[in-house]
Amino acid sequence: MNVRLAGLATCVAAALLLLLPTCAAADALDRIQARGTLVVGVKQDVPPWGMPDAQRPGHVVGLEPDLAQDLARRLGVKLKLVALLTSERVEALQSGRVDVLIAFLADTPERRRQMTLVMPHYFASGVSVLARRESAFRRWDDLRQRRVCGRHGAFYNRALTVRHGMDIVALYSNAVALPALRDGRCDALLYDDTAIAIMLEAPRWAAEFEMPLPPLYVAPWSIALHPAEAGGRLQARVSQSLVEWHRSGHLLALERRWGIPPTAYSARMHELWSRRTQDGWYCGESVTAQTPEECL
Repeated sequence: MNVRLAGLATCVAAALLLLLPTCAAADALDRIQARGTLVVGVKQDVPPWGMPDAQRPGHVVGLEPDLAQDLARRLGVKLKLVALLTSERVEALQSGRVDVLIAFLADTPERRRQMTLVMPHYFASGVSVLARRESAFRRWDDLRQRRVCGRHGAFYNRALTVRHGMDIVALYSNAVALPALRDGRCDALLYDDTAIAIMLEAPRWAAEFEMPLPPLYVAPWSIALHPAEAGGRLQARVSQSLVEWHRSGHLLALERRWGIPPTAYSARMHELWSRRTQDGWYCGESVTAQTPEECL
């Protein structure tokens, strides 16, 4: 009996050893495809990149949800969107609450330490201010010791406080910050320069407000994954999707669809990734160590 039990134990151990490579090989892409759903964190307070759907309460629409939908299609799975505040993005990714972030995320050295940022980037912008015309701000130093509303978790808050001495009130969403600006509880609103330009196309903002200052801290935006996915198959699939979005003009088409003013960055990235040489694509078939830096 003991011999039989010992033999059974040996067989079980051998079977487990055979299974180990399969288990070890399982990665985020395996888990997403086994689940049948890609979970993507997006913003819902930065139109037109992410905003509530007026036709379907509880849903989010915009350029970034559209990118998430196309990514899920490419992976052959359904999509689940999770609306996040700026301050929630890192935690949501690191805790595994979302698989991917497509959420208005600028590429910074700190964020590269916190998560896997996928190349190439998909947009670029800087920070400026929305302020009443009567305030007559003409230099960033005009905001010294002025009460300025911003977003909690924005990477530039500390730098602007130190450099220009403004009193930044870091709020959790534009749903709070915009009324504070209109009511005069803030002298200006720190916000993405492209988003401000879009807001100022609406008469209700253009009548009283302006974007008087040149943008600072212009930075490209990244799609982000969990730190453990660096070099993994999910990163490769997302990266290839980004390449194809640039090469095909898909990103340019989405910008037009959502009324985003044409940007030199997007036009340049499309030109670079669709450029042909005698040896093939100028930027390459995909992102590698040989990809020219300007293509990233």
